[in-house]
Amino acid sequence: MDTTTLTLQHSKAQITLECPRSLCANVSLDAIRKFPPFAQWLAALDAQTQQAKPDKQVAVSKITIQSIDEFRSGKIGFLKFSALATHQAEQKQVPGIVFLRGGSVAMLVILRTRPVSQKVPSHQDPSYVLLTEQPRIAAPDFGMIELPAGMLDDATGEFSGAAAREIQEETGLTIKPDELIDLTPHTNTTQPGLFPSVGACDERIHFYACEKQVSEQELSKLQGKLGGLRAEGEMITLRLVRMCDLWSETSDMKALTALYLWDRHRK
Repeated sequence: MDTTTLTLQHSKAQITLECPRSLCANVSLDAIRKFPPFAQWLAALDAQTQQAKPDKQVAVSKITIQSIDEFRSGKIGFLKFSALATHQAEQKQVPGIVFLRGGSVAMLVILRTRPVSQKVPSHQDPSYVLLTEQPRIAAPDFGMIELPAGMLDDATGEFSGAAAREIQEETGLTIKPDELIDLTPHTNTTQPGLFPSVGACDERIHFYACEKQVSEQELSKLQGKLGGLRAEGEMITLRLVRMCDLWSETSDMKALTALYLWDRHRK
């Protein structure tokens, strides 16, 4: 077992980081420490350690790496670990299995062939929403219909640029970052975004919307168009669904959340 000691920047709390040598043969402890989602997780832990009231304090004393998945580029893609975490007031361990993948973005792309009143709620809006259909093995669903979405691939935390890139990669549409409407509630200042599966995963999703006027011809060209980075295994087909029907056309949580946030934005 390879080990090192991590010292959190502000709270000065110390954590033992350990990794089986079979895993660390190709990925060093230093590379793990610098993995952006892990560095961001440690920063958030540091903030919580400083801010939490005494009766809420949880001390993380050890992190054991359990698995490392790398992308084709050789960069770490996903990290799973077990944290030895103790509720200080109760002196009891709390669940500490964590799957790290980092932040992500999801985009509600609204395509209009004619102007629509600002007061029309989503369940009455006949405009189209651009969706992606692709195999999702975790479901498993070989034709999952969902909002265009993607992972952040760096440590900058710059969500709007990542959203614009994902729209370009998945749909072929060029959208400038300043055309995006930020729908994300900023209730968590240290980690902006909404957590879809916080029991075991750090993923937080930042939601954006974009409205585009298109012609009927442009609209028809998008339906069924192939998209995504196919060389990287993204087998994406574009689908168009009327916004008023979206709630019944997909089981994608991101799509339903985006509809609610869109209606809140329009009020």
